[in-house]
Amino acid sequence: MLRDCRADDAEALVSMIERYFAHDHIPFDEQAVQRGLAQLLGDPRLGQAWIVEENGLAVGYAIVTFGFDLEMGGRFALLTDLYLEPSRRGQGRGMQMLAELERRLVGLGVVTFELTVEQKNQHAQALYRKAGFSARDRFPMTKRIA
Repeated sequence: MLRDCRADDAEALVSMIERYFAHDHIPFDEQAVQRGLAQLLGDPRLGQAWIVEENGLAVGYAIVTFGFDLEMGGRFALLTDLYLEPSRRGQGRGMQMLAELERRLVGLGVVTFELTVEQKNQHAQALYRKAGFSARDRFPMTKRIA
């Protein structure tokens, strides 16, 4: 279901990222996304991107970035993006993606898998709870510095 993203996937991936951002009402800056994606794909220490392919067609993607936290027991992965085209949703693919991501991340030495989800996205929250994720008594705070 998932395959490693390659440099020649960048155009299709950026197109799906734009649709994902629109779905979650995230401002989309194509140049910033392309720049960040090039950096991610060029340095596997930063993270990993995967394409969901069906019959040779890209229908989704997942992106994780890596960090390290003593509280979490070492290396962790942050799921920054999980996207499936609307026509592919509600059929168990999201659960399959999460299970496959978890298997792959364990193989990469990850001990904790983390994500953020929009508070109003109840459908995604239900998927993540079903997959074993739980909310922590913390909330993210962000400051753009560049």
